[in-house]
Amino acid sequence: MSGTGRTSARLAGILAAFLRRDLRDALTYKLSFVTSVTSIFLSSATFYFVARLVPRDAPSLAPFGGDYFSFAVVGIAFSSLLGVFQEGLASVVRSAQLAGTLEALLVTPAPLPAVLFGSSLYALLFQAFRTVLHLGVALAFFGLSLGRVNVPGVLAVGALTVLCFLSVGILSASFILVYKLGNPFGWVLGSVSGLLGGVVFPVALLPPWIRWVSSLLPVTYALDGMRKSLLASAGFAEVLPDVAALAAFAAVLLPLSLAAFRLAVRKAKRDGTLSHY
Repeated sequence: MSGTGRTSARLAGILAAFLRRDLRDALTYKLSFVTSVTSIFLSSATFYFVARLVPRDAPSLAPFGGDYFSFAVVGIAFSSLLGVFQEGLASVVRSAQLAGTLEALLVTPAPLPAVLFGSSLYALLFQAFRTVLHLGVALAFFGLSLGRVNVPGVLAVGALTVLCFLSVGILSASFILVYKLGNPFGWVLGSVSGLLGGVVFPVALLPPWIRWVSSLLPVTYALDGMRKSLLASAGFAEVLPDVAALAAFAAVLLPLSLAAFRLAVRKAKRDGTLSHY
């Protein structure tokens, strides 16, 4: 086996070990799965009845298929998934600080990115499952209205969105590594995105004096592209502006976040604060 093959196999083994550990722990809390499914059903039911107050021909919904229930379900399901990518790595770092295991993690032979990503892998996969389940429940019980699904559009938007929000997660983890408490990246992006990113209502409804902020948020393009691809039968050319915007965000955020994390690790080691919490 070549050196590259051995490295890939080693990384796969590390990720699999973390996944087995977290899955074994999760299976001891079976009630958590039941409550998770129940919350999905209740969320879908809430927006189903709210949607009955919104006319289907509302102009602001026209680019996304015209149905408010479908618009809201896609927004809630995918924003929850993006939240895990945004907060997952920071949670891993903070938990390791409190447990006193961060220093041990950082000096293991395993590559640091594999350790951090492996520690949050189960949470990411479980939330991805919940997103699919959320759409499935809405489709089966509440009449989620899908268009002709644009698979290339869904894949392109999804992949670039993951890169953007994983980058924000790395920035958040960098801040936690140095300052221990507080997470301005996650808080600001999470709070502002929920209000101005078009999660539960179209951005077009915002007053013009604040609508421009939405254009600075990756979640705006992520949800627009996903809704057009899933609900409005849009072709790839129609979601290309969203794909291009997400690619630009990823091109800036990913190298910036990796550089910030390297600097944060270096500073924490130099200051001897890895074991502090």
